[in-house]
Order: sequence, then structure tokens, then C-alpha cells
Amino acid sequence: MNHRMRLWSFVFIAWLAPKTAQAQQAAPDKKPAVAADHAGDRGLLLGIYFPTSASWDNLPNAGPDEKWVPDISIEPHGKYLTFWISRSGDTVKVQATEGLLVPRANGFWHIGAQIVKSDRDPEYNFDEHFWALPAGEKPKPPEADPSVDGTSVRLITYAGPQYVSYLFHWQGGAGAWEYVYPHVASVDDLATDLNIEKVLGPAASAGYKRLAKSLDHMSDEVKEGEEREPCNCCSGSDNEWGILHVGDLWQMYARFHPGTSSSCSQGHEDHVLKAVIPKSVAPGGILGKPWDVLRAEAEALLKSEQRSVRHLFVSPKQDLAVAVGTTGLAVLGVENLHIHSVLKIHAFDKACIPVMEQWSLGRFVAGWDAAIQKEQSAAVPGSENP
Repeated sequence: MNHRMRLWSFVFIAWLAPKTAQAQQAAPDKKPAVAADHAGDRGLLLGIYFPTSASWDNLPNAGPDEKWVPDISIEPHGKYLTFWISRSGDTVKVQATEGLLVPRANGFWHIGAQIVKSDRDPEYNFDEHFWALPAGEKPKPPEADPSVDGTSVRLITYAGPQYVSYLFHWQGGAGAWEYVYPHVASVDDLATDLNIEKVLGPAASAGYKRLAKSLDHMSDEVKEGEEREPCNCCSGSDNEWGILHVGDLWQMYARFHPGTSSSCSQGHEDHVLKAVIPKSVAPGGILGKPWDVLRAEAEALLKSEQRSVRHLFVSPKQDLAVAVGTTGLAVLGVENLHIHSVLKIHAFDKACIPVMEQWSLGRFVAGWDAAIQKEQSAAVPGSENP
């Protein structure tokens, strides 16, 4: 390299070095500043079902074994809404949209239901079917289905990115028998019921089998010199189970039908499944306190009556909570596992059932907000300011 080239190289390096150092110093400062601006942002998509005719006294949480079931009718038995509850900086917003809006891996989807009739005596042979479609698409009008037998309706008790849990209320047959069954299905195949193992895994399935065996009824027929044995009848099925929200938790339960060796009862009894619930099903956080303590803490802060708070949803970061109850919806601040402030109240006086909880954190909240602004706003039943 000659003297002139060495000189030009030295000048170029001297010019480049300060700019490189400046860029390296500026970049770390810029990125954390942006991340910090959104680190405390929280968003909750809360799906809620408003029954047409129901009161808080006969909805879930009125008692440990009480579950509301809609009457069988061809008319709508209620309305599903999705509430978008967001905190961005000091701004807290509550917006209600029509239907159930579920965030999935490939975008937002709507989940809904429509009545499907048989082409044979449609007034006496109809069923409520579910549908799931990407946001922006609408379901096709239902076609007559000759396989529909009897009359039935379905109530969603849980909706998520992967699964839907529902109660199936059916009446039909020669004796006009009436039954209520809980089921869980995949969003990608809502017509097929899934057993416990498919969703919760083999450990939960084994626990269900032990529970079923302990509840099995004994045979009434005993031969001389022999002991009574389980009759293996009417104890239940591993695809007869469901998911619903109770207090501050999503609860898995299985339904069993008591009976004898000669007959089966139309009644039922539900038992909570002792299983680890996947985060994909229940993504929220917990505050690690008994439900009665949490409820009293929220009610004292809201200055509301005892047992007015029926449900509580906590962010995965345990810094924000949403209470649902007899006075409507309240957004609450949380610090050190204590509910300490009221950030916003969205009042309504209509009994309701929460059916979906999906959280967005940090920088993703703004993206969800932009998508939800495209949705149709909804009037909230029992609200003075729809």
C-alpha cells in the first residue's frame, strides 16, 4: 500500500469510528425506552354470556353444584359478548363487542351458534350447532339436517383458542326423555366431543377412572355366598365432562348419572377433576388466597354488598384484576398480591356467565386494540350507557 492510500484509509477510519460508537450507544437506550413504555400494558378479552331469563340466584356460584341450563326453545336463549378491557399507561378502557372474539395462532376468530332444523317436523326436531370462523367471515345460513332428532340447545361455558366447553340440553325419544350433558370439543372440529385424555393428558384420565370406580353403584343382585359387585352402569363417560369459571378459577368437572343394575336415573351429580389445567386453557394468574378472602377484599374496595362479586380474573403478572358481579364489571389495580385500587367501573345490572379469559401483555396490547377496534360495538344488557 502506497503512502496516499494509507492516508485515505486513516482518514476514513477516523471518520467512521465516532459514528459507530454513537450508534452503539444510542441503540441500547432507544430499545429499552420503547419496551419500558409498554411493559405495564395489559389487555383482557373477557367473553360473557347474558341469559335472556335468569337471575344471579340460579347462575353458577349460587351453590357448589348449581349450573344454569337454558330452556329448550327455538328462540335465542341469550347473548354472547366480548369485553376488551385494556390498561395502557394511565388510560383504562372497556369496550364491548358482539359475539365471542377468540385470539388464535392464526389471528382472531369468532365463535357462535345457530339453530339447525330437520326437514322432518322442524318445529319438533331442531338443534343448536356451533360454528368458528376467522374474523371478517360470516357463517353460511344453516341447511336442513335430517339427522337431527328431538329438540336441543347448547350453552357455551368456556371458549378458548383450542377448545370449547358446552352444556347440551336435549329432549326426545319415545318417552320424551330430557338430559343435560357437558362436553368439550376442538375449535377446529366442533362436532366431535373430546375425552379427558385428549385435552388434559393421561394423568387426568387415570384420575377420572379412579373417581368413576369409587362412585360406581353396587349391583342389587347378589348370589348366595358372593359379595356385591359394581354394576358398571350409568357411572358416566370420559367424554362427559366440562369447563366453567367458579370464583377466581377455571374448574374442570365430570358428570355422573346415578342408577342401579336395572335402571338409570335422569339425574346427575358433578365432581371436580383433580387435574393440572394447561396454561393454554387457563392463561390467567392467581393471587393465592381463598376465594372468600379475595371476594371480601374486592367488595370492601368497591363498597358493595356481600356476595356482590361473583367472578375475579387476574393478569398473569398479578398486577391487574377484573371483577364481575351483580353491579357490573370493575377494573382493579393489584400490588403485592393485594387488590388496592379501583381503576374503572363499567356498570350493568344483568346476570351473566363469564365464558372466556384471554390476556395480552406489554407491546402486544396495542396490536390487539387495533384489531378489536374493527369489531362491531355492542350494547350491554342492563347498562344505562350502552
